[in-house]
Amino acid sequence: MHVESLKIWQPQTNLHSDHPVKILFKGLIKHDDYFKIILEDYDDNITEIVYNQLNGPMEYYVWSFRYTTEIGRFGLYNLEVDESGLKQKEKAYFFKMENSEYINWFDNQNPLFNSTTHPNLEHHVYITRDEVIEVLSDYAPLVKGSSQSFK
Repeated sequence: MHVESLKIWQPQTNLHSDHPVKILFKGLIKHDDYFKIILEDYDDNITEIVYNQLNGPMEYYVWSFRYTTEIGRFGLYNLEVDESGLKQKEKAYFFKMENSEYINWFDNQNPLFNSTTHPNLEHHVYITRDEVIEVLSDYAPLVKGSSQSFK
């Protein structure tokens, strides 16, 4: 049995945060043309994580996603973390799950489209102060930032 672990993934963002609990979840939009996660730091900088590539035979922008509070995924805090992807300590970072139980679950649901038929499938994890957003995707999202709050 493989044990899940987190690997830091730090795409370029404008969010200032040395820890995920300093990031705020502002919203999630499932649109016909994209799937978007909106995050904000304590300085009102906003970053949009945009999945906008159709997944071939899946015909969706992401394979699957789930949202929970930090209490619903409390076990994440006990997982081993590979910090080799951390490039800038004062900037926000996210995670990719290694040996993902979520991908294993998805594989068991769908014999036609799974991590065997699509080996680039990844489990992206966005931990914020109060929520956890998880996405299964076979490509890296577009990351867009601004310094203006939606307020």
